[in-house]
Amino acid sequence: MDARRHDSVSALVSLAEFKDICPDLKIKNLCLDSAHDNYPTYNLCKEWAISPFIDLNSNRGKPKSIPDTITINKDGTPLCQSGFRMVYCGNDYTRSRIKWRCPVACGKENSCSYKDSCSPSTYGRCIYTKPDWDIRLYPPVVRGTKEFQKVYNNRTGSERVNNRILNDYHLHSIRIHGKKRFSFFTMIAGINIHLDARVKVLNTVNIAV
Repeated sequence: MDARRHDSVSALVSLAEFKDICPDLKIKNLCLDSAHDNYPTYNLCKEWAISPFIDLNSNRGKPKSIPDTITINKDGTPLCQSGFRMVYCGNDYTRSRIKWRCPVACGKENSCSYKDSCSPSTYGRCIYTKPDWDIRLYPPVVRGTKEFQKVYNNRTGSERVNNRILNDYHLHSIRIHGKKRFSFFTMIAGINIHLDARVKVLNTVNIAV
């Protein structure tokens, strides 16, 4: 990739190239860091039916599309009157809205000074947010949920591979120029990484035997 190009642009270019090269492979999820937290990326994922798992950029404020009656934290989770994170309780796709419940009623918090005045129901107060309010804050898989974190954790695997290519195989230190040469040495490093993994598994099996 061109070093002059921002990471967020490079990711979309790579995604488009991958779809062209492998048209029969369906991309289900896309895991990216906060450098890619921008509306064009989310809009493209929506257009191509890809679930985005992107870390939020903390420098962005509350979107104007969020009603003033709802207080949210930096990742879009509604906060109750006591400032506690409300509990995610499912995505209602038929009504295009996300349900959040009182953290005390759900057992996430022990007490609340507004418990009696907030809602008379033992079920607790509910708040609904809509993905249409902001595509960044409310992706198909809601941030802060176990499902989101489980998928996003897979991104650490690509980070380890990048670290091995750049540092263990010294791609940074190779004095070469041109995308073709870089692509060639990156491919060789990738092949070696896979061979290392196969050798490691083989040695583990032999030791176990």
